[in-house]
Amino acid sequence: MKIWELHGLHSKGLIRTTAEGHADIGGLVLSEKAYLIAIRDFRPADILELVQLRGPSEAAQALIAHYGRDESLQSTGGRGLAATRGLAPSPMVCRSDEVREAAPTVGGGWARS
Repeated sequence: MKIWELHGLHSKGLIRTTAEGHADIGGLVLSEKAYLIAIRDFRPADILELVQLRGPSEAAQALIAHYGRDESLQSTGGRGLAATRGLAPSPMVCRSDEVREAAPTVGGGWARS
């Protein structure tokens, strides 16, 4: 059982696991590592309320901005949060070190991964 599944028992099903194994908080998808960072400063119910009030995209941006501040980066060992594309149409947030870097191509240029 994932930690957010335990938290989800009190959310009437609004916190659950996606098919890919990520946390889905009312339409905002977080990787496991991002979820563990987010619950250091916010209760799961607070994140759910943020998503319900501002929508998944704005909630994602708010969390990314919060964890991009110097004091947050110091408390998380320099790891912030970043937006990425998931398989679902919902925004996905992951820990900054989970974002894949662009890979070099055979010709020496750079390609998007």
